[in-house]
Amino acid sequence: MKLTNSQNKIFEYCIYLIAFGLFIFFFKHTLDYGRTYDDDALLDQFTRSPGDAKLISSFLYAKFHFYPVYFLTHELDNFLTFLFNFSGIEILNTKIAKFTNIFLHVTNSFLVYLFIKKILRIESNLRDNILIFLSSLIFLFHPITSQIIFNITTRNESLALFFGLLTFIYCLNNAYDKKFINYLFIALLFFLSLCSKLMTIYLAGLIPLTIFLLNFHQINLKENFKKNFDVFILLCVTFFVYYYLRSVFTEKNDIFFYDSFNDLLFYFFTSSKFYLIGLFYPFEHIYVYATNYDLNLSIILFTLFIIYSIFATYLFFNKKDPILLITVFWIIASLTLPVIFGMVDKGFPLISNLAERYQYSSVVAISIIFFWILKNLSNHLYKKTLALSFYCLILFSCIFILYDRSKVYIDNYTFMTETDEKSPKNVHRYSFSVPMRNAVKNNDWTAYKFNLYQFYQLNTKFDEVILEFLRYFIHEENEVGIKFFEDEFEKQFKDKPYGIFKLARFYVFNEEYQKAENEIKKIFKQYDKIKKQLEASGKKVTFLDPPIDDLYFELGKINFYQKNYDKALENFKTANVINPLHATALYNAAITLKKLGLNKEATQLYKDAIEINPFLRETANNLIANTNE
Repeated sequence: MKLTNSQNKIFEYCIYLIAFGLFIFFFKHTLDYGRTYDDDALLDQFTRSPGDAKLISSFLYAKFHFYPVYFLTHELDNFLTFLFNFSGIEILNTKIAKFTNIFLHVTNSFLVYLFIKKILRIESNLRDNILIFLSSLIFLFHPITSQIIFNITTRNESLALFFGLLTFIYCLNNAYDKKFINYLFIALLFFLSLCSKLMTIYLAGLIPLTIFLLNFHQINLKENFKKNFDVFILLCVTFFVYYYLRSVFTEKNDIFFYDSFNDLLFYFFTSSKFYLIGLFYPFEHIYVYATNYDLNLSIILFTLFIIYSIFATYLFFNKKDPILLITVFWIIASLTLPVIFGMVDKGFPLISNLAERYQYSSVVAISIIFFWILKNLSNHLYKKTLALSFYCLILFSCIFILYDRSKVYIDNYTFMTETDEKSPKNVHRYSFSVPMRNAVKNNDWTAYKFNLYQFYQLNTKFDEVILEFLRYFIHEENEVGIKFFEDEFEKQFKDKPYGIFKLARFYVFNEEYQKAENEIKKIFKQYDKIKKQLEASGKKVTFLDPPIDDLYFELGKINFYQKNYDKALENFKTANVINPLHATALYNAAITLKKLGLNKEATQLYKDAIEINPFLRETANNLIANTNE
């Protein structure tokens, strides 16, 4: 059956409403869930802040991630919350924010439907439209999307894909009907996609490649390249403009990559395994970060993916069918950054460890694969029955698993404690660390010790657990236990400044100021040694973990607690000279000046600190009042 243009539009509106209705039917209950993961940080540092503080907050956050579109959507949530409550409709900001996440995800599902129509040039065929819609439901209910939908702070993934899919659709339009307005939309939409999350950089290569593959058998090679060249250049120019603006805000960091080719190979395979399982068999729920080291299974899965790629290539050259090959390149392109940089924790402000949310955009390829299956196996009755049965089984399984995963996001306690038994250690540890904190709160040292020993069994070299044992034996006043775990920490982290810094801050918290100072001095010695070696060869070095300004700031705190106020003031000022945005150093310098009786100078420093970080306003204003008494 052929649809007219008006019927086609009505059909599109109807399927959007159907998709939205289906999702709300299954997941309406999640609108009443609380905040999880980093949501509280977003609430405290951005949502509740006054306007000027939001700007500072956005700026400081942008030192690592340049996501202005992300922050604007949260401002929209706040504005809508205000409008509803002003109109007499009492509604929580969390409900508005979670509804925004659902709206974005359902809209992305609809854009997947439009995108598949565009690459296949299907407009008026009702049967194919229905098959494409059914395929888009796989994206809508794919379990890998759970954190993006139900956790407020991970919205940037869905925003990036939203603008990315729009960019792709306009590029496909432009490939067949070149208009100046299309170029403007392409540049703007790709820029907004990057401003939501840098991960969509892969579209700069994937979009021209997809158009090239679609036209490969229709036009000659030279014409095909010409057809894509202008879009490729435009996307690259847009990226460089974005990256220049990003570099103005973000700190310049060197890339810390793998120590050897063997490490690269090992992490490549294990990272590939993590993401391929998540796409094709998303049973295990990894919703924080993962270390998923299983090399044998990794190689098996990678081999299966290579076989699938060979099959897709065969179809492309022998059957002139580019669809499965496009999905191969989509999966490779969208997972290149997470796979290659999946283990880089510092230095390259892009991603940290393996996480499911990084493959959100990869799920588009799964919908395309399902359409290919439904399309190619529906010519005969038994094939059609088999394909639809397989589809229904997968769709219902996806809904069931996604529904089960949604329960994790009820509140932060549930999020941090209800981990799957098969989850990796750095996720599973929350099963013990959270009960430990609750045991301390309830003064239940028996429960604390039980969970502490369970925590220790997960990883005896984990810095947090060693410090936790130190905390326990300090509480018990057990000198033998204290000495044992101090030696254990020294053994594991003597050459790792970030670990030594954690120990120093631990000593400060426990009022062991001389020990803390000794640990800070160890880091300075290590840094001086590294600096001399590199400067001798004409290289510059920037220390990031911990940064130099934080070392001086911590020394200033130690001196202050030791009542050595002159030395404390010197260290706080040094921290601020190294990092002029270190408002807390200025703030503490002002407190130190007050201790020295220099109230006028203290007042000026309070004001300087407020200009850098308005979050200090309430506390600083009170202290300014005290200095003027």
